[in-house]
This record gives sequence, structure tokens and C-alpha cells, in this order.
Amino acid sequence: MSLRICSGLLALLVAGLWPAPGRGQTLSLEEVVAKVQEQYEIHSDFKAQFVQEAFVKSLGKKQQAEGMVYFKKPGKMHWIYRKPTKQEIVSNGETLWTYRPEEKQVVVARMTQAFQSKAPSTFLAGIGNLKKDFQARFVKEPSPGTDYSLELTPLESQGSLEKLFLLVDRKNFYILQARIQDAMGNITQIGFSRIQFDNNLSDSLFAFTPPKGVEVFHMPGSAPAAGNEK
Repeated sequence: MSLRICSGLLALLVAGLWPAPGRGQTLSLEEVVAKVQEQYEIHSDFKAQFVQEAFVKSLGKKQQAEGMVYFKKPGKMHWIYRKPTKQEIVSNGETLWTYRPEEKQVVVARMTQAFQSKAPSTFLAGIGNLKKDFQARFVKEPSPGTDYSLELTPLESQGSLEKLFLLVDRKNFYILQARIQDAMGNITQIGFSRIQFDNNLSDSLFAFTPPKGVEVFHMPGSAPAAGNEK
């Protein structure tokens, strides 16, 4: 998966520390959004396995990938793609590195360049706010025993992001699935599993030094990095 797919989407979830509402209790839209937001605010970091499926309209086909992702506040993330090809996307909150081992190439960019929208990766990294950044509605009215389906529309322009859809577990407010739709008709969906919060992740997990022998390409405005620069 390329950086453009990851940023055009990319990733979302959370864990609940509140007592789970009863199976027959249905919360209001405002309550659901508030509980999801609070989950992201009370945890310092998390890790999860992910499966990403992207429909690229210009190619007329779907692309699937899977791997492991780590997030830490504020703004740190590390995506490790294992299938179909290996790739790493790493950010320390300011700089973002995309490393493609098979191509022996690293692309360096500023976080603000790579992620112009606030969803979903920036939100997961603790630098977004669902209530302030989006207008929310239920995709369908919730009924007892079913999960919450949210449609989020940006209140202000956020790059190419058009809509964000979240499937939220009604018991613990995990984000089970996120689907991102952009203005060009591309759709990216990410599911998370084996979610763990507050792992005391080291900052070294969110630092990156290009391996020897790789080409390093800098996007305009990005800070210099070690390697063979272009």
C-alpha cells in the first residue's frame, strides 16, 4: 500500500473504561460521539492488528493489505504493512517517513503535508476532535443489541476527505471499522483487532533512520534526513 492510500484513509478504534450500557439501552447521537471522543483522550497509546481494503476508482479494482499499527500521543504513529508487500509508515509527530524495502526507497514529508485531513490517522494519534471537526449523524437509527453506525462530514475542507464512516461497538465504544470516502470516489476501509491500550510504548518506536543503501526523497519543506538524498 502506498502513502497516498494510507493518508487517504488510513486507520481507528478505542477501548472503553466505563461500565457497558445494558444491551437494551440505546444512547443518543451526542452521547455516542462524546464517549468515542473521550476514549481517545483518556488513553496515552494503543496498538492493534489491522486489515485495510482500498477501492481505487481510477484503477477500477480493490487493494488489500494487513499488518500492525501503533499510535502514541501526540501525533506519533507507526504502520507496519506485512502483506501483500512490506512497507513502513512512521511519524514522530512532525516528520513522516514512508519506507518501501522492495524499492529501496524512503520518502520524507512533514505530517501536515501527508495528512491534510483530520481522519482517521490524525484522530487516532490524538490530534483530532470528532465533535469540533465533523457533523455527525447515525447512518441508521440504532436499535437494542446493534452496534452504532456513524457518518461524519467535515465541517471545513480537509483535503480530499468527503466523508468518514465509523462502526462503533455499543458495549465498549471500540471503533470496529472505519471507512473513508474521498472526493475522487476512492474508498478505504480499515478494520482493527487485538486492540491494546496504554502499552507504555517507547518514543524510539516512532523514530526512523533510513537504512544504508536506500534512496531518500524529500518532499518540499521536509527536514533533511540521513541517506542518499534526492
